[in-house]
Amino acid sequence: MLSNLDETMMHQTPTLFEQTYTSDHRFFDRLWFGIVHPDGEIGLITGMGTYKNMNVRDGFASVQHQRMQYNTRVSRTLRPDIDSSSVGPLHVDIIEPFKKLRLRLDPGEHPASYDLTWTAALPPYVEARHLQYQTGRVTQDSTRYDQVGSVSGWLELNGNRYEVKRWWSVRDHSWGVRPGVGGFEPTSVTVPSSMLWLWAYCSNDELGCMFQLKEDGEGNRIFLDGQVHWREEVGREPMKIVDVSHDIYFVPGTRSYYSLTYNLKLENDEVLKVFAKSLFRPWAYSGTGYGKGYNDGKGLGAWRGESLLEWDIYDLNHPENVLDLDGNKIPSGHREQPVQATVNGKPGFGHFPVMSFGPIKRYALT
Repeated sequence: MLSNLDETMMHQTPTLFEQTYTSDHRFFDRLWFGIVHPDGEIGLITGMGTYKNMNVRDGFASVQHQRMQYNTRVSRTLRPDIDSSSVGPLHVDIIEPFKKLRLRLDPGEHPASYDLTWTAALPPYVEARHLQYQTGRVTQDSTRYDQVGSVSGWLELNGNRYEVKRWWSVRDHSWGVRPGVGGFEPTSVTVPSSMLWLWAYCSNDELGCMFQLKEDGEGNRIFLDGQVHWREEVGREPMKIVDVSHDIYFVPGTRSYYSLTYNLKLENDEVLKVFAKSLFRPWAYSGTGYGKGYNDGKGLGAWRGESLLEWDIYDLNHPENVLDLDGNKIPSGHREQPVQATVNGKPGFGHFPVMSFGPIKRYALT
């Protein structure tokens, strides 16, 4: 099936754009956005993904206010409407590549709606390729770029409208193959290992920092990639981050944190000190469809018929446990924490997930 992209001279394989280079059901292409109110009163995460080998396009919008998370999840059959970047009431429109996008959630039975224009503050950063194997099988082979910016427009929740004026935001765009996509995953033949995964975006009026650091449970480094990019008026060239040290202060008895410090060593030996404290509760990503999200428990990329819309509300009052409105504990999925962040004392905002699996010796997590 031809798509509009087939009119371009950008083909990289002898196939149409509707097809991909692999038959792996986990192939994905996804946009993600995080947005915060300046004082943390309200926040939004939204995203949309395409899964060509599953014939699916799906998406989500989650709004957090007063420790309640309002989730809307949507899904549709990808073909024949492959050129449309809409899924039911959810829309993402590229106005000017890498500079301006429009994000919309139309009003409906779900509790939230919005119409926001996303504007870039800094150029995008292309991460190092993510390529992982497990007993000879490719478990991840993906590319991602990240970009900080701001949004303006309006956001409505339960009939209350917020005028949005240059709220801090970050976005990423990733594609390739990764676990947890398409509704099923082969049984692992290896024992899961411990890992601490630090992922950080932050910016202020002077610069933006982006990095990912993975360590095993003993603190041995597995992966580090990142960069600092100064705003144009500062007049400095981007610098790679070559080392990161961390001190994370967890809420006792949980894997959620209330503050942390990162020391970022740059390629010129300069060190930037980043301090962050939580702005509101960490997002519970099962509400967006990640992990075993959606009511059917199949997660992102699973085929759910011609079209689907579902919504629910999570209670985030406990620092770690997520409850439904009847007070029952429900799976949270992974958690991601928006923050107020300073870099060398200069204030800004950030999105700082700290994800840990298994025992982490440094922080006595078991």
